[in-house]
Amino acid sequence: MKNVIEDVACASCCCVCDEIQVTTDGQQITEVQTPCLQGQAWFDRSSQSEHLEPSVKGVAVSHLEAIQRAAELIQQAQSPLIYGMYQSATDSQRAAISLADQIGATIDTGAASATRALQQVGEASCTLGEVRSRADLIIYWGADAFRGTECHRNSLNRRAADLPRKIVTISGEETDFGDNVDQSISLEPGNELELIWSLRALLKDIDLEENQSAGLSTSDLQSLVSLIRQSQYIVIFFGPEFKRGPFAHRNIEALSLLVREIQAERRCHTLNVPGVGETRGAETVLAWQTGYAASVNFAAGYPRYSPREYSANQLLEQTETDLCILVGAQPLSGLSELALERLSETPLILTGPVAFEQFKTEVFLPTGVSGIHFPGVVYRLDGTPIPLRGYLPTGLPSEADVLSEIRALLKRT
Repeated sequence: MKNVIEDVACASCCCVCDEIQVTTDGQQITEVQTPCLQGQAWFDRSSQSEHLEPSVKGVAVSHLEAIQRAAELIQQAQSPLIYGMYQSATDSQRAAISLADQIGATIDTGAASATRALQQVGEASCTLGEVRSRADLIIYWGADAFRGTECHRNSLNRRAADLPRKIVTISGEETDFGDNVDQSISLEPGNELELIWSLRALLKDIDLEENQSAGLSTSDLQSLVSLIRQSQYIVIFFGPEFKRGPFAHRNIEALSLLVREIQAERRCHTLNVPGVGETRGAETVLAWQTGYAASVNFAAGYPRYSPREYSANQLLEQTETDLCILVGAQPLSGLSELALERLSETPLILTGPVAFEQFKTEVFLPTGVSGIHFPGVVYRLDGTPIPLRGYLPTGLPSEADVLSEIRALLKRT
């Protein structure tokens, strides 16, 4: 029986578009009206997940056997790590936090650098609706992939005729001006702080000497400062390229200070853009459950926060964890190359709607997809909670169910 469902939310990326029309036959999706290829792939996952089976060391087993083996591995571990939770609903994230609390694990989302910076200097942010309706200057810093997404372009174009708007990009590669970009600044990696401090100086009418060695052009900076002074509502999207390296939190701190100074005369906000295929992650849920938004350790019986010591990259790179529990459809997002290399040598428990053939998992527990098979809530990149609907049946459990089953079995043993 044909069933047309309006206003469906898609959790394939941080935009979480919620105006999609989906057609089903009662058992599977037959048509999706979305201009986004990434979103189409996310909806296709509903049929792909149905073919997944629980396994232990690559051998198919029953769901109960996989749960029992996962509980055994957790009992044997001395320093377990729970990571991922991108594209996961809040109930899955809460279940992961409860499991971490019960077993004394460390739990992280990959948002440690942004969390560390915002704890120092705060954050001035806004919603995507405000960007669409009010922003007359948008700066994409290391967020070209996000700027190029069809859903984001369509969202901004709804008010393109009503609001004169300038677009600036800052990245390692120069952007084509014909691509609706008014100014493009090509910046060598590692020079983010210097550019921010130069902008702060120019905004205070402090003259700068020409500095080509760092890849900065004074004329380009003067042009950007002129655009800032001509604008009334400025939004800066900073993406993965801006947040790379061990001192990423310093870049974010400096950007927040720049925004604070711009706000003395006009509105200015920042929005943190996750990587491709990521939603906002579990940092919001971690914050309300533990008081900390990332890198939380429960080994002492209560939550402790240390952005360096308890970050997933640090634990994996230093081989300080003996078991990793990966949760969700994008559990590897935010990990460094060295961390991924160490991860391949670490016992893994994976639960989610996707299997990863590049890693040998000790236990794989497949799940349905939140937003297709199960209802829930995810957070958009601007921090707005978006409800998900479950409209297809499945024989698979949810991520929250799997984690709760493991918790219940551990309590009994």
